[in-house]
Amino acid sequence: MQEVSLIRSRFLTRALAVLAVTAALSTGVFAGSASACQCYPGEQEPQRYARAHVVFTGLLLTKVADAGSPNTPGDDLYRYTFQVGTEYKGDVPATVEVVTTQYATNCGLTYLAVGVDYLVFATTWRDVYQTRTCDGTRLASGGPPVTGAVSAGATAAAAPCTAA
Repeated sequence: MQEVSLIRSRFLTRALAVLAVTAALSTGVFAGSASACQCYPGEQEPQRYARAHVVFTGLLLTKVADAGSPNTPGDDLYRYTFQVGTEYKGDVPATVEVVTTQYATNCGLTYLAVGVDYLVFATTWRDVYQTRTCDGTRLASGGPPVTGAVSAGATAAAAPCTAA
């Protein structure tokens, strides 16, 4: 009888260990990485186009880090200067500066490279053009912006909306 009790005890201990490991692994898989940047789930390019104040193609001429105010943490910016090609929405000057935060976790569009053509989706606030990860800025080589309805199976080419 004591042998059966020992076998049951070992079985229960192993079963609980397997459940604990499974729970830990599931949490890691389903929780994902922590990020303050949240995009609209399922949003596609037509919605991003509608939300943008200006949409244009532009060759990225410069990328300058601006440290912002020493008394205001998190206001560090990248200032991108674009030579505008085709305007799809709104009116922008031939050369335009667009700002974004330097932090991907705050939805900053940090990966743009000088010398590359982009399709830029931006909003304006106080005469400053701004863009974020979720706004849809992408390589111009993906074609003009998608402005109409997109079928359920199709996805618009857009910037990834995950933060590192």
